[in-house]
Amino acid sequence: MTGVTIQTLKPEALTWETADRLFQLRCRAQNISAGMCANYEKTSRALRCALSPAGDPQPAAVTVHHLRGAIDVWKAAGLASETLETRFRHMRTFFNFLHRDGLLLQNPAAALERPMVERRLIRPFTPEQFAVTLAQIRTDPLGLRDRALLLLLADTGLRISEALGLTLGELDLAGNTAVVMGKGRKERRVCWGETARRALMAWLRVRPEGKDADYVFCNHFGGRLGSTPFQHRLKEYTRRAGIAANRLSCHALRHFWACQFLKSTGDLVTLSRLLGHTTLAMSKRYLNLTDDEVLAKARQLGSVLDRLGPLPGDRRSVRLK
Repeated sequence: MTGVTIQTLKPEALTWETADRLFQLRCRAQNISAGMCANYEKTSRALRCALSPAGDPQPAAVTVHHLRGAIDVWKAAGLASETLETRFRHMRTFFNFLHRDGLLLQNPAAALERPMVERRLIRPFTPEQFAVTLAQIRTDPLGLRDRALLLLLADTGLRISEALGLTLGELDLAGNTAVVMGKGRKERRVCWGETARRALMAWLRVRPEGKDADYVFCNHFGGRLGSTPFQHRLKEYTRRAGIAANRLSCHALRHFWACQFLKSTGDLVTLSRLLGHTTLAMSKRYLNLTDDEVLAKARQLGSVLDRLGPLPGDRRSVRLK
């Protein structure tokens, strides 16, 4: 950091570049994920852009009125209320850090009001839409990869970042389980059924050798598969299936699994544990459950995809217990 330290840096000398650099160092020290760090950086850039008409004030000169003005600019640009709330949380975390560590004398985000969020009902796609999307996938190697990833997401509720971060060493192919690293660097185990297992095995038989780490899902060069390229392929599958209006996104697969699991069981406690939700209120409700108990219950209830019956491209019949 070219000799700049938190102890000697005066607030009036603090630049955005130094503030961002110190904040990113703190995030890494607290094991904040790379994706979350990138989101903080994106909000910081958006804030500086929104502050440009106000003379581009440095951090020490930013007031709560500047932050309110930035939110108004984003509202006028048509940003969704969920995005506004996310940026509010990012700004609050950023300025809380600067104030707490003595880099700012005043915290401009302390009096900033949380934007109103329009809570919308989750409208997940139907099993029929999922099946017709699967039917669009070819049987070439990349098609086998896409099918395996789709089925894994739909049968576990994994976030796309969690699934793409899986390595071969983290898979238990005999027990149909895997250890995943979730938000906040918290680990949990998930399990899947026979439908997803067969798709995984079909992909692993043709999977190219990895260049770096042995990621389960890689591109045709053997490098780690990114979420954006896969999302583009998924969008193309839904377009071919004629359900582009009901967009089948990677996160919608998480909603799909959760809704199907809840319909089958009504068990919100186990659902929260398997999804990796870690709010304090929810944690108090299921702290007495161990990982083995959660997985045993999931196996007893059965695989979400297996309960749907045969899917396009699945030649073997599925027998339910």
